Amino acid sequence: MRTFLLPLAMAAGVAAAGCVGMEGGTLGDPSPTPTPLTEETGFPCDVRAVLETNCAPCHEGNIYYTTPLTTRAIWLSPRGDGMSFGQYAAAQVAAGKMPPPAAETQPSSDDRALLIAWVAAGMPAGACEPLTPPPR
Repeated sequence: MRTFLLPLAMAAGVAAAGCVGMEGGTLGDPSPTPTPLTEETGFPCDVRAVLETNCAPCHEGNIYYTTPLTTRAIWLSPRGDGMSFGQYAAAQVAAGKMPPPAAETQPSSDDRALLIAWVAAGMPAGACEPLTPPPR
């Protein structure tokens, strides 16, 4: 069953992301207003676990990225190309570009499907906190 759902979830995520012209975009600074953590503003815990393991090591304040993808508000923010940061990230995950092939950790196909499906569903809120900064 999971084998069937992965391509379906990936297709939905890519379609939702509108993956036209994704090559070479920049990440800009959406500067969202900080919002107190509530069940309406946090990540779903399963999504947070995938992000913490596979995304936060590079996207949480790393000097290589101008936008730390640490809060749901940032994932929902527009990038300036008609997509949100979350839609762009899901499209990159679906295309196998993120995490980069040389990254230390790679998400399982189930983790990729979970992230893509969450974005395709509109990135609904959950009860878990923003991502934890990696050790420096």
